[in-house]
Amino acid sequence: MGIIHAEHRALSAVIGNMKNLLAEVRAGRMKTDYPLFWSMIHYIDAFPDHLHHPKEDDWLFARLQQRTQAADALIMELRQQHSHEPGALNTIRRFLGNLEAGVAGSLDDLEHAVATYAEFTRKHMRIEEHDLLPLAEVHLSATDWDEIVAAFQENVDPLATAPQEAAFNALFSQIVVRTPAPLGLGATATSRI
Repeated sequence: MGIIHAEHRALSAVIGNMKNLLAEVRAGRMKTDYPLFWSMIHYIDAFPDHLHHPKEDDWLFARLQQRTQAADALIMELRQQHSHEPGALNTIRRFLGNLEAGVAGSLDDLEHAVATYAEFTRKHMRIEEHDLLPLAEVHLSATDWDEIVAAFQENVDPLATAPQEAAFNALFSQIVVRTPAPLGLGATATSRI
């Protein structure tokens, strides 16, 4: 569960920073750093959608459904949300591309899409953490947890996924370093105008 919470926090940080950076752009305190925004989108697409969610679906959800029917409706809702995320991310990509191309109204569209995605993701993670994980604690055995932990640790096991993990660490570090202070470690927003 610690890995799930940590991955949720990392995703929240990236989405929250994207939302906050757009507010800085809107206020005229910084120019749009397109490479930074594209790297954030890549992180969201590559890590949560291709590693985190499949592990939840294939291990946590599947094992919980084997042990109890109490979580069936909740798991169906969460799986539907997982399937919705790529489309929501494509909408963000489209509006960021429009903004970069100078299409009128794109900043409004992008801000709305990111805010909607941030709220959707916040609610999704809250359901997982506050509703699903407590059910898992009650119904899963120690053996179940050992197998789930082993699956999730593949996301961070340097022996199993060193190149992939190194790439995600580098991408996340790049996002943090390029994001202006106080949201990240980069130059202040005013110095980037």
